[in-house]
Amino acid sequence: MRRLLACAVITTYLAVLGFGLVSHAVGYKSTDHVGMYFLIWDMYCGWSGYEVRHHIIAEGVSGEYYELTPVPWGEFTPFGSAPRSTYDGAAAFTDTLARHVLAHTDHEEIAQVFLVEEAWSKKYNLPENLWARYYDEPKQLRSYFRTRAILNSDGEFRERYLDWGNWLAYQAVTNNPRLQQKMAGRPFLTTNAFGSQVQPVSHTRVEAE
Repeated sequence: MRRLLACAVITTYLAVLGFGLVSHAVGYKSTDHVGMYFLIWDMYCGWSGYEVRHHIIAEGVSGEYYELTPVPWGEFTPFGSAPRSTYDGAAAFTDTLARHVLAHTDHEEIAQVFLVEEAWSKKYNLPENLWARYYDEPKQLRSYFRTRAILNSDGEFRERYLDWGNWLAYQAVTNNPRLQQKMAGRPFLTTNAFGSQVQPVSHTRVEAE
């Protein structure tokens, strides 16, 4: 009996790990619920040199723009100073956040919703006294803004783009002739983890503050 129980536990454990591997590899239900965090294989993701914030902006039919984040009733910041919307790194719940704010505010008819990603180097997070010790130039924050996603009035994604880190990696590959030559004719596997087309952009609006 003990042997059968041990075999059942081992089989279940391996099956769960196998499901997590397949889910992460092909994007199947990898963001359906919080429990998937313990099954997929990117639970300890790499550290980024950039700080990121998400801004959700709605455009009315008249051309007027409405800032949906921070929310008018007070932003929820679970850890540190980053608002809740920023923790949605995959932009999987932008439609839910936008529809929730729009449902509880007064506004004209909405034509579309934009998710704008702001990124800046984490070195600018240093306090003034540490900045002065490491850098000679004055501390002037420079942020980069990109359109991350566009949704229609029903909250459905019309366009989705790479995040800042993946976009930089994409540019590093496509701007390298040697890597392009090695990539030519090589088979590869592409996955769609979030049920919509993810497009690398060649003409990205980048603004500096």
